[in-house]
Amino acid sequence: MLVHDAIFPIRGKHDLGQSDTNNFGGSRGHGGQDMFAACGTPLVAERPGVVQFEATQDRAGNYVVLQDATGQSYAYVHMRDRALVKKGARVQAGQRIGYVGETGRASGCHLHFEMWTAPGWYSGGDAVDPLPELRRWDSFS
Repeated sequence: MLVHDAIFPIRGKHDLGQSDTNNFGGSRGHGGQDMFAACGTPLVAERPGVVQFEATQDRAGNYVVLQDATGQSYAYVHMRDRALVKKGARVQAGQRIGYVGETGRASGCHLHFEMWTAPGWYSGGDAVDPLPELRRWDSFS
């Protein structure tokens, strides 16, 4: 039996959206990876952890940030509705946390996914390119 350290966050048909506009960095300083899927496609926690933030914001729309045991954070942005989990709640890998949407400043249904080093999302950590990990997780999830 194979055991993996994470699960791909979108649980349905998806497109990794690999272009200058959708990738991390680039000319607009994009802080994550945009991945496209139909609105309403389930989103799950990629690793076990704790809900660090859960809110709605003008640009981000509905979002949730999960933090794993190492202090690394994972942000799920533009979700269809408020997250199914609240700040401080413990989550398991594969637990449903929301649905793909297009809230906030989003064009089309997609998940904007960010990864941050410890101590986490806007808490002193740094944003890192999530695409290598997303590709790896997608290969076995």
